[in-house]
Amino acid sequence: MNAETSTSQSTQQFLRFRLPRGVRGMLPMQQLTEILNLRIHQIVPITDVHSSVLGVCNWRGEVLWLADLGDLLGFEPLYVQNLRRSQSQVSAIVARDGDRAVGLVVAQVEEMVWCETARIQAPTESLVSPKLAPCLRGYWLEDDRETVLVLDGEAAIAQFNV
Repeated sequence: MNAETSTSQSTQQFLRFRLPRGVRGMLPMQQLTEILNLRIHQIVPITDVHSSVLGVCNWRGEVLWLADLGDLLGFEPLYVQNLRRSQSQVSAIVARDGDRAVGLVVAQVEEMVWCETARIQAPTESLVSPKLAPCLRGYWLEDDRETVLVLDGEAAIAQFNV
């Protein structure tokens, strides 16, 4: 194995985003399909479902379920934040688990980053909420010393039951 192959196996590309209360998270790029910027009126609300279900939208001619990723993970629901900010647009990260696609709605999409997988620290179970635990791969400490939650998109989709 040459040095270039070794480097490519030890780094992974992630999409970094903001969750409620300024918490940063990131998902592996290979689990993602695209990012949608949706106006609130493009989301059709669905009644009598879990609070993390924001509704559905038209995505490439199909129905795409939209989940509030922050609410799924145990953070403040996005609708509470949007009421405070009067935001009329949201970002949905389309993640796949096999044939199933779900739009994971976040407060703000930031950028793609490369991460050395060896620098991802295992989560401390006693410090992780029960809602967050199934989706958390670990923590990554960025160069600016900010902690970023490293999430598993497939596990997040599995938490989303409609």
